[in-house]
Amino acid sequence: MKSLVIIASLVISFNATASSTQKVEEALAKGNILDAKASYATLSKEIKQSINGKLIQGRFLLAEQQGEEAYDYFETLREKAPENDKVNYYFAVSAVVMAQQASIFSKLGYAEDFVEAIEKTLTLNPHYIDALDTAIGFYLHAPTIAGGDVDKATTYAKKLIQLSPVKGYRQLATIYRNNEQSEKAYSTLAEGLAEYPESGALYLTRAMANIESEAWERANEDLKLAVKFAQNNEDKAQALYQQGKLAAETGNNIELGINALKQAQHLESTRYKNWSHYRLAQLLVHKKDFTAAEQILNSIILKDNEKLEKKVKQLRKRLKKLMS
Repeated sequence: MKSLVIIASLVISFNATASSTQKVEEALAKGNILDAKASYATLSKEIKQSINGKLIQGRFLLAEQQGEEAYDYFETLREKAPENDKVNYYFAVSAVVMAQQASIFSKLGYAEDFVEAIEKTLTLNPHYIDALDTAIGFYLHAPTIAGGDVDKATTYAKKLIQLSPVKGYRQLATIYRNNEQSEKAYSTLAEGLAEYPESGALYLTRAMANIESEAWERANEDLKLAVKFAQNNEDKAQALYQQGKLAAETGNNIELGINALKQAQHLESTRYKNWSHYRLAQLLVHKKDFTAAEQILNSIILKDNEKLEKKVKQLRKRLKKLMS
């Protein structure tokens, strides 16, 4: 009887911790770091010192792009909780961040850390959806020398279909696209949409495949459906941005593109803000509204974005010729 009371007490304690950190988790998932930190500050000392609390502290470092600090933090935490699936997962995430940032001499070491940690995560918890999703992305895109493995990515994607079908279908289709197996990619997406006909995410993935194939009209139709069936504002903003980008790059459906970008800017404050302004300027150039295009270009913040800066300079140069 006493052992049952202890077990019940532990379950209640675990549930209370999970419930208390839920607001922090939700804010982090949305990228609202300030809200997440504000919620974290209200937690008790006991919860902050729990594994969940410590995981959140490390996730703050990742969210604030402090890759090296996050890697060191999770490496130390992993020594204290080596059999915790989430600790292993976030150590893997920090390792892949470092693999992207590190010098060429260090990349392979971090990639090895990622592979070891993500595989241990999936051994501890084979149904860990985020871990499967992250593993697929790595194995698909990493070079073979760093651990890339298309066969493993495919195996995990098929497993993901069983656990989170929409994510799994998207990943499997992406694998086929990346390996120039377009027919398999389209048939995979068709299979997914037959099962989930109101999945904005699957329509968006098929739209991107159509854009790649320069099937502009089919892409536009899929993007409209991606907007219609988007699950949240972030997904809707992404689909709207792609509508605007497609119009800007092809010169077709200009008014549709302008309206889409304006809607996206209202829905999403940061992710596509500067890029959507650039695409809007492109569309205004197509419309020959050069003054409005110039005003929008002047509003774009170019800090730490070399690719966007290059694009803006090119458009300014073109605009200057058109206005002279």
